[in-house]
Amino acid sequence: MGDSKRWSAADIAALLWVILHFFTSIYSYFESWYYTYTGWSWAFLGIWLLGQLVIDVWISSGKPGLLRFVKWYWGISAALAAGGFFVPTLSVSFWVVILLGTICAFLTPLNQLLAFAWLLFDKLLGIRGSTLYGVEWSAILLFCLGHFIYFAWLHRRAERNPNR
Repeated sequence: MGDSKRWSAADIAALLWVILHFFTSIYSYFESWYYTYTGWSWAFLGIWLLGQLVIDVWISSGKPGLLRFVKWYWGISAALAAGGFFVPTLSVSFWVVILLGTICAFLTPLNQLLAFAWLLFDKLLGIRGSTLYGVEWSAILLFCLGHFIYFAWLHRRAERNPNR
């Protein structure tokens, strides 16, 4: 992940977050089919979100190689979120939608973010129908774009001053 052969604490924390991310991706994917999120679902998703915030802060002091990886992870996540936002307006094959959905479900944070967006916008604010779809995916896209911009800035800063 980093530029050298030795792993830093930030590298190890990033790996642990990836394991947590993959677990919550699978868990929220199967729970979200019928919106049957349980207390355990929200506990795991809450731990994931807290871990996301902690890893964002911790990785900010990481090496340029790690920051480059994280930057492009969020860039791809933002691109897939944009695809999810525009799927209803595009004439794409059902199988393309299934493929993108599967990638989103397991490799990107879109499944976890969709659960949080559903809780916030559907359950708490009462937004329904096609408006809910647009609001949810807009919020997810903004979250991913914000992370991409943040890590692009950190990556550029780390490359300029590698001796921080």
